Amino acid sequence: MTIKKKKLQFQDQLSLASRIGIYCSIIFVVISMGIPMLNVLAVSFSERAKSESPGLILFPAPFTLEGYDFIWNHANLWRPFLTTLYISVAGTLVHVFLSGLAGYVLIHKELPLRNLMTTFVMLTMTVPGELTLISLYEINRQLGLINTYTALIINGAVGGFSVLLMRNYFSGLPPSLAEASRIDGASDFMIFLRVYVPLSVPGIMTISTLQFIGRWNSIATVISLISDMNKYTLPVVLRLILFENSAASGTSYIFANAKMAAVALTALPLIGLYFFTQRFFTSGVLLGATKE
Repeated sequence: MTIKKKKLQFQDQLSLASRIGIYCSIIFVVISMGIPMLNVLAVSFSERAKSESPGLILFPAPFTLEGYDFIWNHANLWRPFLTTLYISVAGTLVHVFLSGLAGYVLIHKELPLRNLMTTFVMLTMTVPGELTLISLYEINRQLGLINTYTALIINGAVGGFSVLLMRNYFSGLPPSLAEASRIDGASDFMIFLRVYVPLSVPGIMTISTLQFIGRWNSIATVISLISDMNKYTLPVVLRLILFENSAASGTSYIFANAKMAAVALTALPLIGLYFFTQRFFTSGVLLGATKE
C-alpha cells in the first residue's frame, strides 16, 4: 500500500511533458527491440522463397516449420545444442559450488590474510578475459585438455564477482545459526551446505543465471580451446551459419528461414531462464551488494 502511494506521489510530481517523454522513450525501446525479434520469428516460420524476399517481414507467409526442421535435423543443430546445454549446466554447477564455498570461507574473521585474499579476488575482476586467452590456451595444452569438454567446464570455475556476491550474502546471515550447528557437531562443510546454501537462494540464482548466460553465449573461449568442429558449441555454429553460410555438418546452402530458426533456438533457453529466475535476480544483486 505504501509503495502504491509513493508511486502515485512520484507521478503527481512529474509534469505532463516529462510523462510524455518517458512514455515515448518506453515505446521507442519496445519498438526498437520488438521489431527485430518479430522479424526473426516471422522469417523463421516462413517458407524458403518468402524468407529470401527483400524487405522487412513481420508475419510469416505462409506459416511453416520447414526452417526449424531443416536446421535441427538436416543441419544437425541438435548436436551443438545438446553440447552447449551440457557444458553450460555442468560449468554453472561447478562455478556456483566453488564460488559459494570460497565466499563462505572469506566470511570467517579468524581466517589469516582474509582482507588480502578479498582484495586479490577484487583485482581479478579488473582483468579482461580476452587478455588471458593465450595463457588459457597454453595451460590447457600442457594439461592435455585441448578439444575436450572438460576444458570448457573447468575454465571459469570460479569468478571474482560470484565470490564477492556470495561472501556479502553469507555475511548478512546471523552468525548464531553457524554457532548452533557447531554445537550440534556439524562441520564447516555441512554448515555451508545445510545452513548457508538454503538461506541464500536469491544470491545463488543470481550467479547461476549470469554464469549460465555467459557460458551459453561464449565464443572466444570455445574457439581458443576447441578446433574439432564436431565439438563446437551453439554460438560458434550459429556464427558459421549466419556469416559463413555453412554449418558444421557441411550443408552447402542454408536459407534465411533456417538461419532465423537457428537464432530463435539459440535464444529460447535464455528467454526461458529469464522468466524462471527474474524474481530472484534483482533481490540477489541488491542484497548481495549491500550487506556487509
